[in-house]
Amino acid sequence: MKKILKSSLSLAMAALMSLSMFAHAGEAVADDHASSVSYNVGYMSEYWYRGVYQSESAVSFGADAEMGNLYVGTWWADVDKGVEYDIYAGLNFEMMGMPMYIGATGYYYSDNFDGDYEELNAGIDMGFMSFDAAFAGTYETVDANGVDTGVDADYEHYTITLPLSFVGLPLDYSYQTFQDELSGFTHELSYGATVSGVDVGIVLGRNSENSTAAAADDKDTTYATFSLGYSF
Repeated sequence: MKKILKSSLSLAMAALMSLSMFAHAGEAVADDHASSVSYNVGYMSEYWYRGVYQSESAVSFGADAEMGNLYVGTWWADVDKGVEYDIYAGLNFEMMGMPMYIGATGYYYSDNFDGDYEELNAGIDMGFMSFDAAFAGTYETVDANGVDTGVDADYEHYTITLPLSFVGLPLDYSYQTFQDELSGFTHELSYGATVSGVDVGIVLGRNSENSTAAAADDKDTTYATFSLGYSF
């Protein structure tokens, strides 16, 4: 699953993603009539999202359109079986000098890789920390073969991200948690940099024993990922 407003790829690419959205929010407010289209390609050594293992590696492609404060986009990635394709849209704005957004995201999968997820999203960047919320989420539960069970699960997901620059570290720390009918929490440290126009990201994470995951080996585990991304 990929996060809202992607000009990148997982908190490395979701550092090259969710944080970039706040930069776009400020730009959009500065010019209400500006419009642009951008594209991005990327690679992840392992694909983890919200502390949930997705695939051993993934190649991705995305496209974003911004029309003033409005944005719409799509993001595609190969997963262990089939393709994930996400669709999202929303509104960037500022309030009291703080970039914010509100929108909606759908995560969809081919070849019975997983059930579909649909959610509303909102976030705020307060400078010393940012907060992202996925709420009113619905997950189409599937059986061991990836077939829809006909039962939906409700969920919320919340992320608090703290830049560690105040202690002299070029890292971000995030705490993420599922609520309602999906469970689990995750701690992540992420590093992101741009080298010759290429976004480079590293994420070190640890999820909980009750993490929402398909396999027991992917719960209560530590993971590390490396990612590359390029936008044009």
